[in-house]
Amino acid sequence: MSSPVVSVRAARLDQLASETGQFAILALDHLRSFAVTVRPEAPDSMSSLEMGQLKEALIDGLAHSSTAVLIDPVLATNRLASGAAQLPVGLILGIEDGDYEAAAVAPRLLPGWTVERAANLGADAVKISFYFEADSDTSVAERFVEETVRQCDIYEMPLFCEPLVRLQGSGDARYKVLDGVKRFGSMGADVLKIQFPCDTDSQTSRDEWVDACEAVSALSQSPWALLSEGRDYQQFRELLAVACAAGASGFLGGRAIWGGAGTDGAMSTYAQRLLELRTIAVSEGTPWQNHRPTTN
Repeated sequence: MSSPVVSVRAARLDQLASETGQFAILALDHLRSFAVTVRPEAPDSMSSLEMGQLKEALIDGLAHSSTAVLIDPVLATNRLASGAAQLPVGLILGIEDGDYEAAAVAPRLLPGWTVERAANLGADAVKISFYFEADSDTSVAERFVEETVRQCDIYEMPLFCEPLVRLQGSGDARYKVLDGVKRFGSMGADVLKIQFPCDTDSQTSRDEWVDACEAVSALSQSPWALLSEGRDYQQFRELLAVACAAGASGFLGGRAIWGGAGTDGAMSTYAQRLLELRTIAVSEGTPWQNHRPTTN
C-alpha cells in the first residue's frame, strides 16, 4: 500500500513540531524588547552586535531542546553571511515590521522582505504579528494577512499568524482574544499564535481559564499555540498546561524562558525551563494535525 501524499507545507510544519505533532518553539525574534529584557537599566547601550552575539549563545545552548527557533531576519541574514552552523531544528522567520505602536498604523512586512526572500534564506515558515482593536474596522489588518497568505500559498510556506490585542488591565481579555481568533483564524494561516485568553490578574479561577481556552479551540479554524507574552516562567508554565489540556498545540516562548539572559551560568536554568515546557506541550497538547474546530 502506498503512503499518503504529504504536501510540502505540511511537511514543513512537521519539521517545526515534535515527533508527535506539538510545537515547542524558542522565540528570539525580539528586537528592542530583547535589549530591554537583558539590560533593563540601559537598553540603548546594547549594540546590535552584542544582541546578535547573545542570541547566538542562546541558540547554541537551547535550540536542541526546542522543536524550532523563531528569529528575526537580521539575525538570519548575519548567520548565513558568517557561515554559522545550521540549526539542529526548524527555522521560522518573523518578517513583519514590528516598529509600530498603535493599531491605527497599518501592519506591514519589513522593508525588502517577502515570503519568497524568507524561503530563499532557508526558512521553514514565516511569522507575522500585528495589533488590532476588537469591535473596530480591521480591514487593513485583514488585507495584510490575506496578502501574506497569498505569498505563502505560492511558495508553500507555512504561516504563523499572531493577532495581538492590548490586555493590560483588561477585564474583557477573553472577548478580545476570541475576537481575533474569529476574525483571523479562518484566513488561511497554518497556526495561530495567541495570547492567553484571560486576564489572569482579575480572573483567577482555573475553571474560567480552561473554559476560555476550550472556546479558542472550538472557534479557531487553525491549530493554535500559546505565546509567553514576557510572563514569569512559573506562571507561563501553569498557563501552558491549561492551554494544552484544552486543545493548544504547544507554545512559542521567549522571555519566559531566557529572561535574565546575560547572567553568568544561567544557561542551564533556561534549558531546564525549555525542557519542562516541551514536556507539557508534548504530553498534554493536541498534535497540530488533529485540530478540529467545533464552531462554524
